[in-house]
Order: sequence, then C-alpha cells, then structure tokens
Amino acid sequence: MKALILATDIYTRGGIARYTYTFASALADLLGPENVHVLALLGGGDPSDFHPRFRLLGPVSDRLTAGAKVEFARKALALARNKYDLIVCNHVSLALVAAVMRFVYRTPFWVVCHGREVWGRVPLLKRIALRQANLVLPISRFTAEKLSEVQGIPRGRVSILHNAVPSDFERLLTAAPRTGASEASLGNKGSILLSVGNLATAHAYKGFDTVIRALSVVLRRVPNVTYVIVGDGDDRPRLEKLTAEQQLESHVTFAGCVSDGQLARYYRSCDVFVLPSKAAVRNGNWEGEGFGRVYVEAALAGKPVVGSIGGGAAEALLDGKTGLLVDPLSVDEVAHGVITLLGDAGLAGGMGAAGRKWAMENFTEEALRRRLAELLQLDSGAEACRS
Repeated sequence: MKALILATDIYTRGGIARYTYTFASALADLLGPENVHVLALLGGGDPSDFHPRFRLLGPVSDRLTAGAKVEFARKALALARNKYDLIVCNHVSLALVAAVMRFVYRTPFWVVCHGREVWGRVPLLKRIALRQANLVLPISRFTAEKLSEVQGIPRGRVSILHNAVPSDFERLLTAAPRTGASEASLGNKGSILLSVGNLATAHAYKGFDTVIRALSVVLRRVPNVTYVIVGDGDDRPRLEKLTAEQQLESHVTFAGCVSDGQLARYYRSCDVFVLPSKAAVRNGNWEGEGFGRVYVEAALAGKPVVGSIGGGAAEALLDGKTGLLVDPLSVDEVAHGVITLLGDAGLAGGMGAAGRKWAMENFTEEALRRRLAELLQLDSGAEACRS
C-alpha cells in the first residue's frame, strides 16, 4: 500500500506540523518508509531537528502565496499518477486538491481536522470537498461534534485521532530528571510554573495573560514562584507590558523559542504546567485549542496540569486525576488550581505519575500506530462495501 500525505508544513514545531510528522512516521512504520510520501506546501523551521522516516517531497515554497498554492496543486496532481492507494490531507484547506485527485484517479482520501478551522462555517468548495472525504479525522471529541453539527459530516465517516508526541521527543521528556530547576537554567527560584505556546496575537486565547494576573494571587500564598513562558510571537510585548503593570518582572521569565532539548528540560524542571486556553466565538470566528498537545507533553514529563474546561483542551487531561480543569475566564479559579497543586506535593506527584501513565497509553507514537492500523482496516472494509 502506498500513501501520499498533503501537508501545509512539516518542518516547524507548530501543532499541525508536529501532528503531521508523527502521523507520517507512524504510517511509515506500518507501510514501510518507501511507501509513505509527504508533499509539503511550506518550508521553514530547523532542518537540523528533522529526521524523517518517510520520503519527503518539497517544500514547494517558503512563503504562502497564490503562486505557491497553484504549484502545490500541480505537483500533487502530477504525483497522483503514481497510483497511490490513499491520500491524507493534514488540513481542511488541502481537501479540495485531494477531492480533485479522487475524481481523476479514484484515490480515496482522508482529511485531518484540528479545531477552529472547522468549528464554524467554511468556504463552500472546502465544505464540499470535506464531505467527499472517505474518512474525516478530528483530533478531539469537541471537533468531532462540530463536524457533525456545523459541517454535516455523517458520524459514520468521522473517527477521532488524537495528537501524539513524536518518539524522539517522548524520550527527551521521559528521561531521568536532573537536580532542581537549574536544569532549565533558571537557578534556585523555588516553584516553577510553565506555559508553552505561540505568543501570536491570533493565539491570545491561550491565556498567558490570565496566568500573569493569577500569579499576583498565587504569590500571596506561595511567595517563591517563577512563571516561565516558552514561545514567541507578536503578542509578547503586550504580555511583557502586563507583567510590568502587575510588578511581576522578577517572577516572570519569557524564554522565547527554544530547541527540543531545551523544551524538554523546561518541562522536566517545572512543578506545574498551566495553560487556561479559552474556546469561544470572537468577531464571528471560533478560537481555541483543538486539543492541546502541550498538556500531553507535560504529562509525559510527569507533571500535573492546570488546564481549561473550554473546547478540545478539556480532553487533554483527566480532571482530578492527571490535573485540574478550571474556568479559563476566571483569574481566581486559575490561581486556586495552581495554589492547590503547589501546596500539596503528594497530590501533585500523584497526578504527575497518573498523567505520565495515561499519556504513555494514549498519546505516544506507538499508540498512534495502533490506531492507524485499525483505521486502515476500517477504511479497506468500507471501500470493499462501496465497490
């Protein structure tokens, strides 16, 4: 069996790129590296961190332009002459290309849906293409429900395929921790809170500002706390200004973008991972986490999580077992969740251990490989029924 994966990007550390990399790796383990090809639209990222176990074609361009999109479609249609048995789109924006390939070459295709791009209305042609997919793969139950309610996709053609952590990064996260917070170059600064994510204005829903405001409340009960934010983007100046207004400069560290090795050390060094991401409609468009891979990464590092009741993020932890779900709009609830975990080492340690076990069972590359094997059998059976 030969498969072609159409990808928006795959080199970066973004959630969709990481999902695609892990998906392609797991599929290559099942079908053989020579039988899994990935055509990427965009480049970017750090190739030195990239060690594919599949055949990579592209990227087509370093910039998202109309010309790059046309060239991507042309290359995809040319590749389709190789008679692939399956095409997988890593984003609904590529579904139309796959639908044309199916029309011309009768090749079945799957579409992965990550979150807010399908929570509301989508352009007509994309919606038609999505409905033509043999299988639609949302990464959370929340997104699966939206596909049915908003897009009208029959539930029988929807199958949840959660995020998974690449095996090489999993090994970094689960490595034996060294002594104390100095592992992440923070020095001896007491308890450490950690958030990881894109600091772009478009991702302001992640709730970094809520944690900064909650930190003032936390410090009244737990005075020796440092809040570390890993990531960068155009919203960083606003967050830095808020930190100054709250007089928290000595308690908040903006770490910027870091390597995988550094990121794993931050995870292993923190005491609590916190990200109160919101899911809501703003200016007519949905925003929020489709799932929240970072919660799972923290769990693999054995850390308790303070997460959000909103959107797909609520599915990335077990409330009361691997962490605490809070109202992302409530500074007091976020602060209370953090204080609870920082104030009870036994509770925090137990949740961290339970989180690691849960994540190992459900969100590793091995778990994804098992699920893909099931889906391939399911889709083969469905094709047999339709033929």
